[in-house]
Amino acid sequence: MKTVFLKKHRYTFKLLMLLTVATVMTTSCSKDGDNGPITVDEPANVTPTITGISPTSGVIGTEVTITGSNFSSTSNQNEVEFNGTAAIVKSASTTQLVVDVPESATSGTVSVVVDGKTATGPSFSVITANAILCDQNEILENMVWEDMVAGNEIDYVVQCAILIKGNALLTIEPGVIIAFEGEDSGIFSSEGGGLKAIGTQNEPIKFLGTSENKGVWKGIYFGSTHPENRLENVMVMHAGRAASGQSGEKGAVQLSRDEDSAAAIVNCTITNNDGYGLFLTDESDLEEFSGNTISDNEEAPVALYFNQMGALDALSDYQGNGKNYIEVRENEIEDDMVNMPFLNIPYQFVESKKYNIKNALNIAAGNTLKFTNGAGFRLGEQASDCADTSGSLNATGTMDSPITFQGVTSGKGTWLGLGFNSSNSNNKLIYCNISGGGSAGIYNASEFAANITLQCDSRVTIQNSTIEDSGGFGIYVLDEDAELEDFEENTVVNNELAPLWMHLPQVDQLDATTTYAEGNGRAYIQVEGDAVTEAELTIKKLEVPYRIETEESGRETYVERAITIEAGTVLEFETGAGLVLGSPGVDCIPTTGSLNAQGTIEEPIIFRGATEGQGTWLGIGINSSTSANLFTYCEISGGGSKQMYNAGGQGNLVIHCSGNLTIENSTISDSGGWGIDFVQGGNSLTETGNTFSNNTSGNIAPN
Repeated sequence: MKTVFLKKHRYTFKLLMLLTVATVMTTSCSKDGDNGPITVDEPANVTPTITGISPTSGVIGTEVTITGSNFSSTSNQNEVEFNGTAAIVKSASTTQLVVDVPESATSGTVSVVVDGKTATGPSFSVITANAILCDQNEILENMVWEDMVAGNEIDYVVQCAILIKGNALLTIEPGVIIAFEGEDSGIFSSEGGGLKAIGTQNEPIKFLGTSENKGVWKGIYFGSTHPENRLENVMVMHAGRAASGQSGEKGAVQLSRDEDSAAAIVNCTITNNDGYGLFLTDESDLEEFSGNTISDNEEAPVALYFNQMGALDALSDYQGNGKNYIEVRENEIEDDMVNMPFLNIPYQFVESKKYNIKNALNIAAGNTLKFTNGAGFRLGEQASDCADTSGSLNATGTMDSPITFQGVTSGKGTWLGLGFNSSNSNNKLIYCNISGGGSAGIYNASEFAANITLQCDSRVTIQNSTIEDSGGFGIYVLDEDAELEDFEENTVVNNELAPLWMHLPQVDQLDATTTYAEGNGRAYIQVEGDAVTEAELTIKKLEVPYRIETEESGRETYVERAITIEAGTVLEFETGAGLVLGSPGVDCIPTTGSLNAQGTIEEPIIFRGATEGQGTWLGIGINSSTSANLFTYCEISGGGSKQMYNAGGQGNLVIHCSGNLTIENSTISDSGGWGIDFVQGGNSLTETGNTFSNNTSGNIAPN
């Protein structure tokens, strides 16, 4: 502070000295009489400049802001004219003046004069037209608005809400240009009233604001089902000033009264509006929509509900808006099939809800669908998981145009995923990319989350698809009756848990051409060890192991049908899990179950515990006399955690009740009991070329 003070003090002192010297010099010169008095010149006046005006057009009385420099901050020291007509300055600063367009103004240059210096700015267009009298703003009889002025001139100025009621029809002829101004200005049909605005390619109808700003007026709202509600070859600009009382949203064109609103929109341009370009309320009917351009709107080009997506068309252009997606709100696809067309922007599902599909949803190739947190697709009833449903989801893309399902935000588990709950043959995911689902279980009975969940007796074909970045499993086959049909050449990677969770009788639905190994939190197929009682089962070699748990009850897996295991397959067993031929509770009844595991020297079949060590899982029980019980080139280790049958037996392999087994060229090790044990009489074992090691009770028990 001292430094500043001293600088000021020195500056004042110097100024006084200069003034003193000037005074002395003036006095001296006057005395000499050689020259007249010497004076200090006033600074030259600075010329104002205009850099812009906003808006650049409007009716008499429109507020206009003039920006520039070197204006006077005193309002009445600025002289503003519109093409020579003086305007009153309402507020002023050195860089901004605010005025109203004066009475009698005409289109032309805006000028500002300050201290005799003139700045000339851009032109302002004064809008004059045949104004609609707003004290008679209700249209109760059929009416036609004609093209009053030829060319690109305004025909009508509307400064109020035009209400069409009582089954009246307002027809607007080609070439008509209407300028709107004011918070409530717009055209609104209700109570059966209709709006028919059909222009031509050469003479479009234009609904504009009185200035070229977004949100000058409210919009065009259809609130009736009049059969002639139609916009064709129409431009709608500068609307969206205030929200609709019905929808609660701002938008240039709205179908605003749910099931009581319907209209057609064809070959229209909806651009430069505040809010949405087009907003459809729940259950409203967009009867025809084609060839439109919706751009440069503040929100999304279109906001609609789940069952209305099929109303849009692929030939319209939706790009270049504040939100570059179609906003989809939640309701149910129930009464009609919905065909989702391919658009040049994504669909975004914005409500944190399950979007229920109780009819058919068909998604065109190339589409991208984005889901907010908590959103997902779900076949079936909201409150009942296994109710009969004929709903279907058919997402069939191509190699060049896949269909993408993903979260609005990247990462694992950012949306719910896809839930299938029907046996419809049209359930298909072909050339799809599904990522980021599995934020929570999608069905009431879901114990786990997944990108894809199959519930009840659902069927779905999945081919050539990528299933990744789930917050749980890649695919969760919740119920035993569900089925992966024609599951081929997929990529199931980078999921938080295992690539798949399923039941043992379902594992033959998997294929070896699918990739399961990369980046999953659990590098195995997680299998609940349900009994194999209905059909024969082939367990294919995959690039990851099968991790077999106990049944849901906690007991081992009983096998009453033939199981064939391909060479190179790896089966891992959790504590308490195992494979036992026979039926639970009755040891020695005849059984048709069998185990056939034929590996090769290059590709042995491996049975092992999920954890290393002696006796970490139950083992394998043989309780049938069929010659199909054959093990060659197998590695069996870590079984024998406890007694297997009611009558006893503990080992990697336990033969029981006239059981028959041939085992060759195999390794049997680390049993918690015998390498091979016998229970009761009449058992048959043929073994050659085997290796035994580190079995707690010994290699082969006495028979």
